[in-house]
Order: sequence, then structure tokens, then C-alpha cells
Amino acid sequence: MKKLIYVFVFLAIVAGGIYYYSFVYSKTHHRNAQAESSVLISSDALTAEYQANEQTANAKFLNKAVEVTGSILSISKDQAGHTTILMGKPDAFSNVSITLASTDPITHKAGDIITVKGVCTGNLSDVIINEGVIK
Repeated sequence: MKKLIYVFVFLAIVAGGIYYYSFVYSKTHHRNAQAESSVLISSDALTAEYQANEQTANAKFLNKAVEVTGSILSISKDQAGHTTILMGKPDAFSNVSITLASTDPITHKAGDIITVKGVCTGNLSDVIINEGVIK
């Protein structure tokens, strides 16, 4: 019977820790990429670096603040309601996909040249930037 009580107490502590991390700690303790110094690069140069050598590009950009300038190809919303911008060249195999930190609508449209600062999280088929803010 005592073992059952210990197991229940242990599970309650674990559940409490998961709840605290998920809903309290992660909301107040997140990275502020906008306050960090950043690497300045064009969207075309960023995708070219990843296409040339992904390991070298990861060493330079992965989990670092980057400020990317380029032409907007498309603007859409993701499942969480955040705006996602695809930036680069229309005929390129790979481009830069940026998820903005805010859910607010933007005034820019396809074809506009903008600069966005965010955190590079690597390369899937496109280079991924999260927590983006338009400069």
C-alpha cells in the first residue's frame, strides 16, 4: 500500500513539473532574438550557403539570430495563426521560410523586398527562420 502512495506522489510531482514547464516557465522564459546581435544576409545567399554545404552553414547560422533581406514570394498562415513568409526567387529549388512571432496581419505583399530578423533553425527543403520580426 505504501508503494502505491509513493508512486502516486511521484506521478503527481512529475505531472506538476510538466504543467509548470508547459504553461508557466515556457511563457515567461523564452529567447529574445530581437535583442541579440545578428548575422546580416540576403535570402539568396543564405539558401546558397545551405545548398553548398549544410554542415558549414549550420555552424554559421543554426540557432543564431539572423537578419534576412529578400523578395516575398508568398504569405500564408500556419496552424497556430502565425504569418509565414516565403522569401527568395520564384524559380529557386530552395528558399527561406519565415514564421513571424506575431499573429498580427502584415501590410506587405508578394514582390515586396523586406528585412526580417529571427532565429535560424536549419534547413528542410527551405531554410527555416522562426520568431521573425519585420524590420
